[in-house]
Amino acid sequence: MDTAYLREYIEFSRSLNFAQAAADLFVSPPTLRAHLHALEEEVGAPLTAKRAGQLELSPAGRLFLKRARAIVKLAEESAEECRALAEASSSIMVGTLDYAPFEELLTRALHAFRQEHPGRCLEMLMASGAYANMEAVASGKADLSIFVRVRRRDGGEEVVPDELPAGVGAFLFGEGECLFWMNRSCPLFERDHVTAADLDGFTMLLGNSANMERSGRVLVEWFAGVGVTVEPDNQPCSNYLDLYLSGAGETFGIALGGVRSGLRASSDIKIFAVDDFTVPCDLYVIYNEERIGENGQLFIDCLKENISSSG
Repeated sequence: MDTAYLREYIEFSRSLNFAQAAADLFVSPPTLRAHLHALEEEVGAPLTAKRAGQLELSPAGRLFLKRARAIVKLAEESAEECRALAEASSSIMVGTLDYAPFEELLTRALHAFRQEHPGRCLEMLMASGAYANMEAVASGKADLSIFVRVRRRDGGEEVVPDELPAGVGAFLFGEGECLFWMNRSCPLFERDHVTAADLDGFTMLLGNSANMERSGRVLVEWFAGVGVTVEPDNQPCSNYLDLYLSGAGETFGIALGGVRSGLRASSDIKIFAVDDFTVPCDLYVIYNEERIGENGQLFIDCLKENISSSG
């Protein structure tokens, strides 16, 4: 039943005059008559009757008027509630890299958000996977993610915000460890321990994002520091899992320590560290400032508070 027709019927009932009601409703009298006739067809009873030449509501029409007012009121209240909910609700797409500490932080922050903002609703959608996350956030494929930055061997500092794409915000989450991966085709796959020297002359497979190109240069310095030469090979890929499958022969790549993923738990992929050095990395939360919205910004504040409180 069209609520617009019900509103017209309520307006018509005030004057019981088609010409006057039509003028007040900015429709033609024939249109108004057609709409009321449609209501009568749906109800299955006449809504008006003539008595002594005067038009009045029929008994069914009086009952229907009461119900029409209730229906219109309910429709208006429902629309208002839905608009209010829409204004207070939003969703964000999060790339977690399957990194358990970050997922735990998200859970704590979401709980804090719900406690601090009970009138708001935030839906979190997970875009799980090892994607080129800075590019994904900058392009809007993800609203929030974690960004891994390998530390330089000489300890020199490079400030991430200076390199951020326009519209992307970042803050420090914590410290992690850069590990390495190889697949079964690598001749070192069955080794229990791998030294840097074992990888001398190997090709290091990496994505072709700006961060992966930088990571390749930094890791070349780490290996060079112990007299080992590795060759970075940056390949285009939408998902770093593609690299795991493409590696053949004397190749390896980098992985974030503590990441859990079905493929990385596969018996055909080995995650390893070299015996010669430990490569630290800094982990940042990055987010799309334009897409995050008001709820998302409040959630960002909860993330920061949880990082600070956890030390």
